[in-house]
Amino acid sequence: MAAGPGRDHFNVVPEACSFTLERRFKPEEDLAVEKARLFSLLDTLREEGIRLDVDVLQEGYSCGVAEDHPAAQAVAETAAAVTGERPTFEMCPGILEIRWYARRGIPALAYGPGRLDVAHGPHEAVELERLYQHTVVYALAAHRWLNLYAERAWPVHPV
Repeated sequence: MAAGPGRDHFNVVPEACSFTLERRFKPEEDLAVEKARLFSLLDTLREEGIRLDVDVLQEGYSCGVAEDHPAAQAVAETAAAVTGERPTFEMCPGILEIRWYARRGIPALAYGPGRLDVAHGPHEAVELERLYQHTVVYALAAHRWLNLYAERAWPVHPV
């Protein structure tokens, strides 16, 4: 058995341990309610005699736009026309800056040329052709959004 703190012997309970708990909230959940539930659980553990300290490292509201929203449809239809593939809608597991727009009632989507399952990781890669295509998608989708907004096809509250 390897030597070192907590590894000198079998069946030994360490003096201390630490771990990270990550809880990502869904758009339909209320951040304050869910956070209170989580902290209530931690308080119950404290009441049972478990010493624990909690540091909140990051906190953020989640957001979402319905697939049938005109803004979402504009991106999906534009992407299909440019790339030949209609994108699928899925919840991004990260905390994105689009949440600030969503909190103001402005529809916001995250869309890009890469794969979500490898985004921001060591295996992330994007083909240049897809990068070029998505630049066109962004420009054309923005044009469609502006037209939809001008026609009042969806309610937007400008900042």
